[in-house]
Amino acid sequence: MAKGSTQTRTRIINVTRTLYSSHGCDGTTLDDIITASGVTKGAFYHYFKSKEILCHELIDQVWEEYRELIASLDPQVKPLSRLIELIKKLDDLNNSGEWINCRLILRLSADSHDSHPQLQKKIRNFWHWYIGVFTSLIESCQEDGQLEASPNAQTQAKMIMSMIAGTIIFDRITHQQEGFSDMVEKVLCRNA
Repeated sequence: MAKGSTQTRTRIINVTRTLYSSHGCDGTTLDDIITASGVTKGAFYHYFKSKEILCHELIDQVWEEYRELIASLDPQVKPLSRLIELIKKLDDLNNSGEWINCRLILRLSADSHDSHPQLQKKIRNFWHWYIGVFTSLIESCQEDGQLEASPNAQTQAKMIMSMIAGTIIFDRITHQQEGFSDMVEKVLCRNA
């Protein structure tokens, strides 16, 4: 692909990522994407057969960025430190304004996607994987004696993820950026 066409494709993806994180897939029209990215309808269809295909690609990219973030954790530190490091990195990225993946995946998850069952399945698979990442880290913390075993690791993972998601949504509603790492760390350290 030529450099110009790669830039055009990337621009469409980046603009759509922002639009979908604010309005969802169903709340964003093709005209919104075309106007915001400054391309023609023909150019859009040159790169993507539909908004749904573009949404699938966005989820794949987001998933890969989460994988890279998790892979960046220091495997030499104790599990609780790794868990806290992940939460702090997510919080820092989320507050940077450049990482909208948390907001994007929450927004796409909130949309019903009844007419797009494959998209629904992909989002559900992402969440199963993501909960599994946190569950695995918490199980390691429990095995190392750093966290209590009750409630079970999956329940603790869902509680942490709920605090993160709730804070992101609340910050968006109130137009404040409080962050979530301090709150989650207090809960984790109280259970240690």
